[in-house]
Amino acid sequence: MREFSTALRQVFLQLMPAYIGTIGQRYLRLKSDGTPVGELDILTMNKLKECIAAHFPHDLIVGEEDETDSETMQRILADHERIHWTVDGLDGTGNRGMGTFSFGAMVARRRGDEILYAAVFLPAKQKLHGNGFISAIRGEGVHRWCLAHQKYERLRTARHGELERITVMLEGSSKKLFKPPISDLGLVITTRPGFSTSVATTAVAEGKASAFVNTTDHKPWDAWPAMLVIEEAGGIVTDHQGKPVPPARCGNIIAAANPEDHRTILKALKGGVK
Repeated sequence: MREFSTALRQVFLQLMPAYIGTIGQRYLRLKSDGTPVGELDILTMNKLKECIAAHFPHDLIVGEEDETDSETMQRILADHERIHWTVDGLDGTGNRGMGTFSFGAMVARRRGDEILYAAVFLPAKQKLHGNGFISAIRGEGVHRWCLAHQKYERLRTARHGELERITVMLEGSSKKLFKPPISDLGLVITTRPGFSTSVATTAVAEGKASAFVNTTDHKPWDAWPAMLVIEEAGGIVTDHQGKPVPPARCGNIIAAANPEDHRTILKALKGGVK
C-alpha cells in the first residue's frame, strides 16, 4: 500500500492546478440531495478511479458522483466478499464554489467489516505548507507526507486535556444545530459546523480538534476515510450509543480523539451534561 500511496499522491499533485485554479468551476447538475456536481468533481473522481484500477484491477470502485442507487448501495454495503473502494474527488464542492478552501478529496478501501486503507488530500494545505496528503493503513498508523523533509510523519490525535477545550467538528445533517441530539451537544460543547468531512477528519487526526460527529445521512465515501484515519491516529470510533460501527453503517458516528473526550461527547449527545 505504500507504493500505491506514492502513486496516489502524485495524482493529487498533478491535479493541484485544477483544485486551486479556475478549472472546472461550472456546475453540471444537482444531485438528489440538492448538492451540486461540477466539472472538477467528475475530473478528479475519474483520475482517482484510474489510479486505483491500475493498481487493484479486481477491486470494485464506487465514486460519489456515480449516484449509485440506494438498492445497489445496500448490496455493496452488505457484500463481505469483494473489496470495495470509495472515491470522493472533491469533498466540499459548495465550499470551493464560494471561494473558500474548506475542501479536499478522500478515498477508502474496505473488505467486510474492515476498512483497510484511506487517504485524504487537502489542496490548500498542500499549497501553503506542502503537507496536504495523509494516508492510513490498517494496523500501521496514519502518516502525513512532508514536502520539506521528503518523508512521512506519523500523526496522532490529541490526548485528553491537550486542547484548550473540547471541540467537535460537525458534518452531514449534524450541521443543523437545533435538531436533537446535536442541539444537546451544542449546549455544552464547542461545535464547528460547516467544514467538509476531509477537513474535519484531518483536524482530528492532527490533534487540532476533539472529535468528528455525523448523523444519519452520511455516505461511505465520507465515513470510511474518517473512521480509519481517526482510529489509526489513536482515536476511538463508535455510534451515538457507544457501540462499534461496522462500515455498513455510516451514520450516527462519533470519531473522538481519546476515550475521555469520547465519554464526554457521548454523554452530551444523550443530554446528560449540564
